[in-house]
Amino acid sequence: MERKIAILTDSSSSIYHIDHGFDNIFFIDLPCFIGEVMFTDFATNKDDLFYEALANTNMIAKTSQPSVGETLEKFEEIKSLGYTDIIYIPISKELSGTYQNGFISKGMVDDIRVEVIDSKTTASILSGMAIEAAKLAKEGKTVEEIVKRVLDLRSKSGYFVTVNDLTSLVKNGRLSNAKSVIANLLKIKPVIELTSEGKLVSLENVRTYKNAIKRMVEHVAQRLDPENGELHIAHTNREDTLEFIMGILNERFPNTKKVVLQVPSTIVAHIGLNAIALGYLNY
Repeated sequence: MERKIAILTDSSSSIYHIDHGFDNIFFIDLPCFIGEVMFTDFATNKDDLFYEALANTNMIAKTSQPSVGETLEKFEEIKSLGYTDIIYIPISKELSGTYQNGFISKGMVDDIRVEVIDSKTTASILSGMAIEAAKLAKEGKTVEEIVKRVLDLRSKSGYFVTVNDLTSLVKNGRLSNAKSVIANLLKIKPVIELTSEGKLVSLENVRTYKNAIKRMVEHVAQRLDPENGELHIAHTNREDTLEFIMGILNERFPNTKKVVLQVPSTIVAHIGLNAIALGYLNY
């Protein structure tokens, strides 16, 4: 029997911003909330509605994961299109319960094989994994070959984040208000790493936002394969910040491919609208 393989990811991947051209890629929304208002349907709305709402509220933004029922419904939808296999690559299980609900759901669907991979990442690197998997599926690779390749990419990727405004970290309980006051007075900015275990860990604290960005570049430079790697820049529509980091990257890595996308709503809910992330993906 000929296999027909679908690739499923989630909206934290920013896949809806990319004109990838693969009809075998699907994604499931991770809902975001401000008060009682829920934001989904990112395929239609992108991140604009959530960004605008977040900029005009003092309420705490929250996120959720698709339920087991919603995940199962997506599996059934894909099966109805004639697919025999699903490779599901959601956001890092250390950042969300999406992976766990996917793992539960795979045991509840009949007549289709489902493999769930812990990506240990998110944002555009996650979409890079999904696109590579979709390409391999179109080339006729087996599920096992595709899973192996995704795990290989996982081991050769990483993200670093810095924030210029600590308010969202305080609101979400990731930083005490006292520490925030001191940090703001001293213009101290955190450099946060999305580790190989898929966890967000504070790596160092740096004086001034621009210096924190420069430190991110140094961390990525130590890990980037200049021949076979690409740089991933996730921004929050701050043109001055994006222009600053792109100036550094274009001068230092003129021949390296650069993927530039908005920080997805699921992530910006936690880090706020004044942040930037820099990652690498070595092929």
